[in-house]
Amino acid sequence: MLLLDSEALSSMAHGPALRRDRVRALITEMRRRELPVGTVAAVLAEVVRGRRRDAGIFAGLRRERVQVFPIDTRAGVRAGQLLGAAGAGSELAIDAFLVAVAELQGGALVATVDTGDLDVLASHAQGVSVQDIGA
Repeated sequence: MLLLDSEALSSMAHGPALRRDRVRALITEMRRRELPVGTVAAVLAEVVRGRRRDAGIFAGLRRERVQVFPIDTRAGVRAGQLLGAAGAGSELAIDAFLVAVAELQGGALVATVDTGDLDVLASHAQGVSVQDIGA
């Protein structure tokens, strides 16, 4: 499974060409392997602002068939545990939600430009890897 963070979602819609191409290449590879592509509902809070520009985000979600995972009790608790294990505060909560959902789904690759924070959180989870899409 591939999970997209806010930068990956933004890149699909209106990011730099190289970053957009990297995200699309990861998605294409996941589709070739018949693996799902998703994000976490909390990530939408980082990219949706109630403006026209949001249309690009929603078009990308539809076009790429990105599954949006909710944050339920299990994911919330696991995210909190990951923050505790990493010695991090709530400023990394959305990153922790991504890693928690990745782990609870049986493992995933998380696409991001924020590798530092996500690597720290993923080091406390099973089966979660981080892919730098930065350009």
